[in-house]
Amino acid sequence: MRKRGRIVTIEDVKFVYENYANMSATEIAEKLGISKFQVNKIVNELRKRGVEIPKKIGKKINVYDKFVEELKKAGKI
Repeated sequence: MRKRGRIVTIEDVKFVYENYANMSATEIAEKLGISKFQVNKIVNELRKRGVEIPKKIGKKINVYDKFVEELKKAGKI
């Protein structure tokens, strides 16, 4: 059976706004006791209303850029 999230509060929205760039949606959901879907819904609703929420910081590494950078350091490009 699927876990249902509770109703989102103003404190939840504030926490998501302040921590979204540095935490994953899953981490935020676990900490607040809401679903990951609700976290993403909060972010989408805030962005739709003109609130700037920064993109994730340092979560994904572009392996192609990293590889090209290593080739340049080695003098092969």
